Amino acid sequence: MGAEFFTTYREGTDAKAAFKAAREDALYEHGHRGYTGTIAEKDEFTVIDTTPIRLDDAERKAGELADAGDPRIDNKRGPAGALPVLTGERTVDITITTADAPHGGFKSLEDAAAQILAKRGLLREGEKPAYGITGAYERHPITGRPYTGTLNVPLKGGPLEHTGWLFFGWASC
Repeated sequence: MGAEFFTTYREGTDAKAAFKAAREDALYEHGHRGYTGTIAEKDEFTVIDTTPIRLDDAERKAGELADAGDPRIDNKRGPAGALPVLTGERTVDITITTADAPHGGFKSLEDAAAQILAKRGLLREGEKPAYGITGAYERHPITGRPYTGTLNVPLKGGPLEHTGWLFFGWASC
């Protein structure tokens, strides 16, 4: 069987939890049959460096390590490599109550997220809601606008901080 190089980014500052979640996602997406060429084939990882770097720099470094045949990640049956990643992005969960909602509801999910995050002081300098807000919410019975519920809000533009891990290496395919 062959091997394929993979990279997988996962949010979370705890490397073990991020690895487990990334692997479970890959198993769900590619099945449990084996030979997926993904992180699903890995049982463990090794941290290559402890200093967080930007995601694009981490991906470049992962490629360089693969091209150089770095022994820490060069075996399709061995551990994945792991690099801590800096981003200005994060995801927050918010709950909208009837006390939060204006008469007739919010104009949009983006409007609801921006207003509630600002009101509760949850936005960091430069942050704003990004595309991809999801959740379970109810619409106002008359206007049909978002009114109450929970939202999962991706945020962009914040200060750089360690927000996740890039896992990479060779996997059986």
